[in-house]
Amino acid sequence: MAQVFKIQAAIKNYDWGKLGIQSVVAQLQKEGCNNFIVDEKMPYAEMWIGTHDSGPALIPSLKNMKLKEWLLENPQNLGDNIRKVFNRMTGLPFLFKVLSVNKALSIQAHPNKKTAENLHQMFPDKYPDDNHKPEMAIALTDFEALCGFRPLCEIQTFFLKIPHLQKIVDSNTVDKFVNSHDNVALKSLFTAVMTCSPEIFQPVLLQILEYFKLKQFDNPLCESVHDLFLKTYEQYPGDIGCFCLFFLNYLKLNPGEAIFLAANEPHAYLAGDCIECMACSDNVVRAGLTPKFRDVNTLCDILTYNCKRSEENKFLPISEPGDPFVKIFDPPVSEFAVDSIELKQIETPYTLKKLQTASVLLVVQGKGFYKCKNDEGDLMPGSILFISSGCQVALVPAAELIMFRAYCNA
Repeated sequence: MAQVFKIQAAIKNYDWGKLGIQSVVAQLQKEGCNNFIVDEKMPYAEMWIGTHDSGPALIPSLKNMKLKEWLLENPQNLGDNIRKVFNRMTGLPFLFKVLSVNKALSIQAHPNKKTAENLHQMFPDKYPDDNHKPEMAIALTDFEALCGFRPLCEIQTFFLKIPHLQKIVDSNTVDKFVNSHDNVALKSLFTAVMTCSPEIFQPVLLQILEYFKLKQFDNPLCESVHDLFLKTYEQYPGDIGCFCLFFLNYLKLNPGEAIFLAANEPHAYLAGDCIECMACSDNVVRAGLTPKFRDVNTLCDILTYNCKRSEENKFLPISEPGDPFVKIFDPPVSEFAVDSIELKQIETPYTLKKLQTASVLLVVQGKGFYKCKNDEGDLMPGSILFISSGCQVALVPAAELIMFRAYCNA
Protein backbone atom coordinates (compact mmCIF):
# COMPACT_ATOMS: atom_id res chain seq x y z
CA MET A 1 0.00 0.00 0.00
CA ALA A 2 1.28 3.47 -0.89
CA GLN A 3 2.36 5.48 2.12
CA VAL A 4 3.21 8.96 3.33
CA PHE A 5 5.32 9.52 6.44
CA LYS A 6 7.81 11.88 8.03
CA ILE A 7 11.53 11.32 7.59
CA GLN A 8 14.60 12.80 9.26
CA ALA A 9 17.52 14.31 7.34
CA ALA A 10 21.25 13.74 7.84
CA ILE A 11 23.36 16.76 8.85
CA LYS A 12 26.86 17.59 7.59
CA ASN A 13 29.16 19.80 9.69
CA TYR A 14 31.65 20.97 7.07
CA ASP A 15 33.83 23.88 8.18
CA TRP A 16 32.41 26.27 5.56
CA GLY A 17 28.94 26.08 7.13
CA LYS A 18 27.28 28.78 9.22
CA LEU A 19 27.77 28.48 12.96
CA GLY A 20 25.04 27.43 15.34
CA ILE A 21 21.54 28.80 15.03
CA GLN A 22 22.64 31.28 12.35
CA SER A 23 22.52 28.32 9.97
CA VAL A 24 19.21 27.64 8.24
CA VAL A 25 20.23 23.98 8.31
CA ALA A 26 20.41 24.09 12.12
CA GLN A 27 17.17 26.07 12.35
CA LEU A 28 15.24 23.56 10.25
CA GLN A 29 16.68 20.52 12.02
CA LYS A 30 15.93 22.03 15.45
CA GLU A 31 12.31 22.76 14.51
CA GLY A 32 11.73 19.48 12.73
CA CYS A 33 13.55 17.10 15.09
CA ASN A 34 12.57 17.11 18.76
CA ASN A 35 15.83 15.74 20.16
CA PHE A 36 18.20 17.90 18.09
CA ILE A 37 20.37 20.29 20.15
CA VAL A 38 22.20 23.11 18.38
CA ASP A 39 25.86 23.62 19.30
CA GLU A 40 26.60 27.31 18.78
CA LYS A 41 30.27 26.57 18.06
CA MET A 42 29.50 23.94 15.42
CA PRO A 43 29.15 24.69 11.69
CA TYR A 44 25.95 23.32 10.17
CA ALA A 45 26.64 23.19 6.44
CA GLU A 46 24.29 20.73 4.76
CA MET A 47 21.04 18.86 5.33
CA TRP A 48 20.80 15.71 3.20
CA ILE A 49 17.39 14.27 2.30
CA GLY A 50 17.64 11.08 0.32
CA THR A 51 19.06 7.58 0.17
CA HIS A 52 22.77 8.23 -0.49
CA ASP A 53 24.88 5.98 1.71
CA SER A 54 26.98 8.92 2.94
CA GLY A 55 23.94 10.58 4.54
CA PRO A 56 20.81 8.41 4.54
CA ALA A 57 17.41 9.74 5.62
CA LEU A 58 15.79 7.92 8.54
CA ILE A 59 12.18 7.04 9.42
CA PRO A 60 11.57 7.99 13.10
CA SER A 61 8.23 6.14 13.26
CA LEU A 62 10.04 2.90 12.33
CA LYS A 63 12.80 3.13 14.96
CA ASN A 64 15.01 5.21 12.67
CA MET A 65 15.00 2.65 9.89
CA LYS A 66 16.86 3.94 6.84
CA LEU A 67 14.55 5.10 4.05
CA LYS A 68 16.71 3.12 1.62
CA GLU A 69 16.09 -0.09 3.57
CA TRP A 70 12.35 0.55 3.67
CA LEU A 71 12.32 1.09 -0.09
CA LEU A 72 14.22 -2.17 -0.55
CA GLU A 73 11.33 -3.91 1.21
CA ASN A 74 8.67 -1.79 -0.52
CA PRO A 75 10.05 -1.01 -4.01
CA GLN A 76 6.62 -0.35 -5.51
CA ASN A 77 6.52 2.93 -3.58
CA LEU A 78 9.32 4.36 -5.75
CA GLY A 79 7.14 4.29 -8.85
CA ASP A 80 7.68 2.56 -12.17
CA ASN A 81 9.67 5.43 -13.70
CA ILE A 82 12.43 5.25 -11.11
CA ARG A 83 12.59 1.46 -11.19
CA LYS A 84 12.62 1.20 -14.99
CA VAL A 85 14.62 4.26 -16.05
CA PHE A 86 17.27 4.13 -13.33
CA ASN A 87 17.16 0.44 -12.42
CA ARG A 88 17.10 1.54 -8.78
CA MET A 89 15.15 -0.82 -6.53
CA THR A 90 16.57 0.61 -3.32
CA GLY A 91 16.84 4.38 -3.59
CA LEU A 92 15.88 7.74 -4.98
CA PRO A 93 17.68 8.97 -8.13
CA PHE A 94 18.08 12.43 -6.58
CA LEU A 95 19.61 13.91 -3.44
CA PHE A 96 17.75 16.86 -1.91
CA LYS A 97 19.67 19.29 0.31
CA VAL A 98 19.66 22.54 2.25
CA LEU A 99 22.97 24.44 2.37
CA SER A 100 24.07 27.22 4.74
CA VAL A 101 27.27 28.80 3.43
CA ASN A 102 29.46 30.98 5.65
CA LYS A 103 32.63 30.94 3.56
CA ALA A 104 33.47 29.96 0.02
CA LEU A 105 33.20 26.34 -1.06
CA SER A 106 35.83 24.87 -3.34
CA ILE A 107 36.33 25.73 -6.99
CA GLN A 108 34.73 22.63 -8.43
CA ALA A 109 32.88 20.84 -11.17
CA HIS A 110 31.00 17.56 -11.35
CA PRO A 111 31.90 14.97 -13.99
CA ASN A 112 29.56 13.59 -16.63
CA LYS A 113 28.47 9.95 -16.39
CA LYS A 114 31.31 8.49 -18.45
CA THR A 115 34.00 10.46 -16.61
CA ALA A 116 32.42 9.61 -13.25
CA GLU A 117 32.58 5.90 -14.07
CA ASN A 118 36.25 6.17 -15.04
CA LEU A 119 37.21 8.24 -11.99
CA HIS A 120 35.39 5.90 -9.63
CA GLN A 121 37.13 2.88 -11.14
CA MET A 122 40.59 4.46 -10.92
CA PHE A 123 40.24 6.38 -7.63
CA PRO A 124 37.35 4.92 -5.60
CA ASP A 125 38.62 6.53 -2.40
CA LYS A 126 38.40 10.01 -3.97
CA TYR A 127 35.32 9.51 -6.16
CA PRO A 128 32.92 7.38 -4.08
CA ASP A 129 30.36 6.48 -6.77
CA ASP A 130 30.08 6.17 -10.55
CA ASN A 131 27.24 8.63 -11.12
CA HIS A 132 27.18 12.08 -12.66
CA LYS A 133 25.97 15.03 -10.60
CA PRO A 134 24.03 17.75 -12.38
CA GLU A 135 22.65 20.05 -9.71
CA MET A 136 20.36 23.02 -9.10
CA ALA A 137 20.41 25.62 -6.32
CA ILE A 138 17.40 27.74 -5.31
CA ALA A 139 18.17 30.66 -3.00
CA LEU A 140 16.44 30.81 0.39
CA THR A 141 18.29 33.99 1.40
CA ASP A 142 20.52 36.36 -0.57
CA PHE A 143 22.94 33.94 -2.18
CA GLU A 144 26.33 34.47 -3.83
CA ALA A 145 28.17 32.13 -6.18
CA LEU A 146 30.79 31.82 -8.87
CA CYS A 147 29.18 30.17 -11.87
CA GLY A 148 30.57 29.42 -15.33
CA PHE A 149 33.22 31.29 -17.27
CA ARG A 150 32.91 35.02 -17.80
CA PRO A 151 32.67 36.44 -21.33
CA LEU A 152 36.10 36.32 -22.98
CA CYS A 153 36.26 40.11 -23.15
CA GLU A 154 35.99 40.39 -19.35
CA ILE A 155 38.77 37.88 -18.71
CA GLN A 156 40.92 39.66 -21.28
CA THR A 157 40.29 42.98 -19.52
CA PHE A 158 41.50 41.58 -16.20
CA PHE A 159 44.75 40.36 -17.74
CA LEU A 160 45.32 43.69 -19.48
CA LYS A 161 44.35 46.01 -16.63
CA ILE A 162 45.42 44.34 -13.38
CA PRO A 163 49.15 44.76 -12.74
CA HIS A 164 51.12 41.58 -12.07
CA LEU A 165 48.39 39.19 -13.28
CA GLN A 166 50.30 38.39 -16.45
CA LYS A 167 53.33 37.35 -14.40
CA ILE A 168 51.77 34.07 -13.40
CA VAL A 169 52.11 32.47 -16.87
CA ASP A 170 54.38 32.87 -19.87
CA SER A 171 53.74 35.83 -22.18
CA ASN A 172 52.97 33.65 -25.22
CA THR A 173 50.02 32.01 -23.46
CA VAL A 174 48.65 35.38 -22.38
CA ASP A 175 49.17 36.96 -25.82
CA LYS A 176 47.40 34.11 -27.58
CA PHE A 177 44.45 34.46 -25.24
CA VAL A 178 44.23 38.26 -25.40
CA ASN A 179 44.31 38.17 -29.20
CA SER A 180 41.96 35.23 -29.59
CA HIS A 181 38.21 34.79 -29.49
CA ASP A 182 37.88 31.09 -28.73
CA ASN A 183 37.69 28.76 -25.77
CA VAL A 184 40.78 26.79 -26.82
CA ALA A 185 43.00 29.70 -25.78
CA LEU A 186 40.91 30.10 -22.62
CA LYS A 187 41.53 26.46 -21.70
CA SER A 188 45.28 26.91 -22.24
CA LEU A 189 45.37 30.03 -20.07
CA PHE A 190 43.19 28.64 -17.27
CA THR A 191 45.17 25.40 -17.15
CA ALA A 192 48.47 27.30 -17.06
CA VAL A 193 47.23 29.44 -14.16
CA MET A 194 45.73 26.59 -12.12
CA THR A 195 48.81 24.36 -12.50
CA CYS A 196 51.29 27.12 -11.66
CA SER A 197 53.71 26.38 -8.79
CA PRO A 198 53.27 28.12 -5.41
CA GLU A 199 56.72 29.70 -5.75
CA ILE A 200 55.38 31.68 -8.70
CA PHE A 201 51.71 32.33 -7.94
CA GLN A 202 51.84 33.19 -4.21
CA PRO A 203 54.06 36.31 -4.65
CA VAL A 204 51.78 37.38 -7.50
CA LEU A 205 48.73 36.98 -5.26
CA LEU A 206 50.33 39.26 -2.67
CA GLN A 207 51.01 41.89 -5.34
CA ILE A 208 47.41 41.70 -6.55
CA LEU A 209 46.25 41.96 -2.93
CA GLU A 210 48.17 45.23 -2.57
CA TYR A 211 46.69 46.46 -5.84
CA PHE A 212 43.16 45.97 -4.52
CA LYS A 213 43.99 47.53 -1.15
CA LEU A 214 45.21 50.71 -2.89
CA LYS A 215 41.91 51.04 -4.82
CA GLN A 216 43.63 52.76 -7.74
CA PHE A 217 41.31 51.43 -10.43
CA ASP A 218 41.11 52.72 -13.98
CA ASN A 219 38.45 50.19 -14.98
CA PRO A 220 34.99 49.51 -13.46
CA LEU A 221 35.26 45.76 -14.08
CA CYS A 222 38.41 45.55 -11.96
CA GLU A 223 36.77 47.64 -9.27
CA SER A 224 33.77 45.29 -9.25
CA VAL A 225 35.83 42.39 -7.85
CA HIS A 226 37.58 44.46 -5.14
CA ASP A 227 35.46 43.34 -2.18
CA LEU A 228 35.17 39.79 -3.47
CA PHE A 229 38.93 39.35 -3.86
CA LEU A 230 39.72 40.76 -0.40
CA LYS A 231 37.09 38.55 1.25
CA THR A 232 38.16 35.42 -0.61
CA TYR A 233 41.85 36.01 0.08
CA GLU A 234 41.08 36.52 3.78
CA GLN A 235 39.28 33.16 3.87
CA TYR A 236 41.91 31.31 1.81
CA PRO A 237 45.19 33.26 1.95
CA GLY A 238 47.71 32.22 -0.66
CA ASP A 239 45.27 29.83 -2.38
CA ILE A 240 45.44 29.52 -6.15
CA GLY A 241 41.65 29.44 -6.24
CA CYS A 242 41.69 33.23 -5.73
CA PHE A 243 42.67 33.57 -9.41
CA CYS A 244 39.34 32.00 -10.40
CA LEU A 245 37.61 35.28 -9.52
CA PHE A 246 39.07 36.67 -12.76
CA PHE A 247 37.74 33.74 -14.80
CA LEU A 248 34.32 32.89 -13.37
CA ASN A 249 31.12 34.90 -13.22
CA TYR A 250 30.12 36.37 -9.87
CA LEU A 251 26.38 35.93 -9.41
CA LYS A 252 23.96 37.18 -6.77
CA LEU A 253 20.63 35.40 -6.35
CA ASN A 254 17.62 36.85 -4.58
CA PRO A 255 15.43 34.45 -2.58
CA GLY A 256 13.52 32.27 -5.03
CA GLU A 257 16.04 32.64 -7.86
CA ALA A 258 17.97 29.61 -9.08
CA ILE A 259 20.96 28.34 -11.03
CA PHE A 260 21.33 25.01 -12.81
CA LEU A 261 24.79 23.50 -13.10
CA ALA A 262 25.26 20.87 -15.79
CA ALA A 263 28.18 18.46 -15.78
CA ASN A 264 31.65 19.96 -16.27
CA GLU A 265 30.64 23.54 -15.43
CA PRO A 266 32.93 25.32 -12.92
CA HIS A 267 31.34 26.87 -9.85
CA ALA A 268 31.74 27.72 -6.19
CA TYR A 269 29.10 28.78 -3.69
CA LEU A 270 30.29 31.78 -1.69
CA ALA A 271 27.66 32.82 0.87
CA GLY A 272 24.01 32.40 1.81
CA ASP A 273 21.41 29.66 2.20
CA CYS A 274 19.84 27.58 -0.54
CA ILE A 275 17.83 24.54 -1.48
CA GLU A 276 19.88 22.19 -3.64
CA CYS A 277 18.86 19.17 -5.68
CA MET A 278 21.13 16.90 -7.70
CA ALA A 279 21.54 13.44 -9.11
CA CYS A 280 22.32 11.00 -6.31
CA SER A 281 26.09 11.35 -6.24
CA ASP A 282 28.84 12.76 -4.06
CA ASN A 283 31.44 13.16 -6.82
CA VAL A 284 33.29 16.49 -6.78
CA VAL A 285 36.40 17.46 -8.78
CA ARG A 286 38.12 20.26 -6.83
CA ALA A 287 40.95 22.63 -7.73
CA GLY A 288 41.07 25.47 -5.20
CA LEU A 289 39.67 27.17 -2.08
CA THR A 290 39.67 23.94 -0.12
CA PRO A 291 41.77 21.88 2.30
CA LYS A 292 40.37 18.73 0.65
CA PHE A 293 41.86 16.62 -2.13
CA ARG A 294 42.50 18.60 -5.32
CA ASP A 295 42.48 17.08 -8.78
CA VAL A 296 43.53 20.12 -10.78
CA ASN A 297 44.48 18.36 -14.01
CA THR A 298 41.17 16.50 -14.16
CA LEU A 299 39.20 19.67 -13.51
CA CYS A 300 41.03 21.64 -16.20
CA ASP A 301 40.55 18.78 -18.64
CA ILE A 302 36.80 18.20 -18.17
CA LEU A 303 35.51 21.80 -18.15
CA THR A 304 33.39 22.98 -21.09
CA TYR A 305 34.92 26.49 -21.23
CA ASN A 306 31.57 27.87 -22.34
CA CYS A 307 31.44 31.63 -21.72
CA LYS A 308 28.37 33.75 -21.02
CA ARG A 309 27.23 36.77 -19.06
CA SER A 310 26.56 36.38 -15.36
CA GLU A 311 22.78 36.84 -15.60
CA GLU A 312 22.53 34.14 -18.27
CA ASN A 313 23.38 31.57 -15.61
CA LYS A 314 20.07 32.10 -13.80
CA PHE A 315 17.58 29.27 -14.21
CA LEU A 316 13.96 30.39 -14.45
CA PRO A 317 10.95 28.44 -13.17
CA ILE A 318 7.80 27.74 -15.14
CA SER A 319 4.22 28.04 -13.94
CA GLU A 320 2.00 25.10 -13.10
CA PRO A 321 -1.08 25.45 -15.34
CA GLY A 322 -4.11 26.26 -13.23
CA ASP A 323 -2.15 26.38 -9.96
CA PRO A 324 -1.04 29.85 -8.79
CA PHE A 325 0.70 28.41 -5.72
CA VAL A 326 3.40 26.42 -7.55
CA LYS A 327 6.53 27.27 -9.51
CA ILE A 328 8.32 24.40 -11.23
CA PHE A 329 12.10 24.28 -11.57
CA ASP A 330 12.37 21.80 -14.41
CA PRO A 331 16.01 21.22 -15.44
CA PRO A 332 17.00 19.26 -18.58
CA VAL A 333 17.81 16.08 -16.63
CA SER A 334 15.75 13.01 -15.81
CA GLU A 335 16.87 12.57 -12.18
CA PHE A 336 15.04 15.49 -10.59
CA ALA A 337 12.80 18.51 -10.69
CA VAL A 338 11.71 20.75 -7.81
CA ASP A 339 8.41 22.49 -7.11
CA SER A 340 8.35 25.66 -5.02
CA ILE A 341 4.99 25.81 -3.20
CA GLU A 342 3.73 28.86 -1.31
CA LEU A 343 0.35 28.55 0.40
CA LYS A 344 -1.31 31.44 2.15
CA GLN A 345 -4.11 30.78 4.60
CA ILE A 346 -6.92 29.26 2.59
CA GLU A 347 -10.38 28.05 3.56
CA THR A 348 -10.20 24.69 1.81
CA PRO A 349 -7.37 22.13 1.86
CA TYR A 350 -4.82 22.33 -0.93
CA THR A 351 -4.14 19.03 -2.69
CA LEU A 352 -0.64 18.34 -3.95
CA LYS A 353 -0.52 17.03 -7.50
CA LYS A 354 -0.39 13.26 -7.65
CA LEU A 355 2.89 11.97 -9.07
CA GLN A 356 3.74 8.56 -10.48
CA THR A 357 7.08 8.75 -8.73
CA ALA A 358 8.21 9.01 -5.13
CA SER A 359 8.88 12.53 -3.84
CA VAL A 360 9.99 14.38 -0.72
CA LEU A 361 8.41 17.56 0.64
CA LEU A 362 10.36 19.98 2.86
CA VAL A 363 8.71 22.79 4.83
CA VAL A 364 10.94 25.86 5.26
CA GLN A 365 8.41 28.35 6.65
CA GLY A 366 4.97 28.40 8.23
CA LYS A 367 2.72 25.90 9.98
CA GLY A 368 -0.19 23.67 9.12
CA PHE A 369 -1.03 20.01 8.80
CA TYR A 370 -1.31 17.33 6.16
CA LYS A 371 -3.83 14.56 5.49
CA CYS A 372 -3.65 11.52 3.28
CA LYS A 373 -5.24 8.09 3.10
CA ASN A 374 -3.00 6.42 5.66
CA ASP A 375 -1.67 9.26 7.79
CA GLU A 376 -2.03 12.81 9.01
CA GLY A 377 0.13 15.14 11.05
CA ASP A 378 1.38 18.63 11.71
CA LEU A 379 3.74 20.63 9.52
CA MET A 380 6.32 23.14 10.69
CA PRO A 381 9.70 24.41 9.48
CA GLY A 382 11.95 21.38 9.12
CA SER A 383 9.11 18.89 8.57
CA ILE A 384 10.00 16.44 5.78
CA LEU A 385 7.47 14.11 4.18
CA PHE A 386 8.25 11.10 2.06
CA ILE A 387 5.38 10.72 -0.41
CA SER A 388 5.10 7.37 -2.16
CA SER A 389 4.30 7.15 -5.85
CA GLY A 390 0.59 7.65 -6.56
CA CYS A 391 -0.24 9.16 -3.18
CA GLN A 392 -2.49 12.16 -2.81
CA VAL A 393 -1.78 14.57 0.05
CA ALA A 394 -3.93 17.47 1.25
CA LEU A 395 -2.32 20.44 3.02
CA VAL A 396 -4.02 22.91 5.35
CA PRO A 397 -1.91 25.97 6.23
CA ALA A 398 -2.36 27.62 9.63
CA ALA A 399 0.09 30.32 8.55
CA GLU A 400 1.72 30.89 5.18
CA LEU A 401 3.44 27.64 4.21
CA ILE A 402 6.56 27.73 2.05
CA MET A 403 7.68 24.30 0.86
CA PHE A 404 9.87 22.61 -1.72
CA ARG A 405 9.09 19.25 -3.29
CA ALA A 406 11.71 17.18 -5.12
CA TYR A 407 10.81 14.31 -7.43
CA CYS A 408 12.06 12.22 -10.34
CA ASN A 409 11.77 14.00 -13.71
CA ALA A 410 11.79 10.94 -15.97
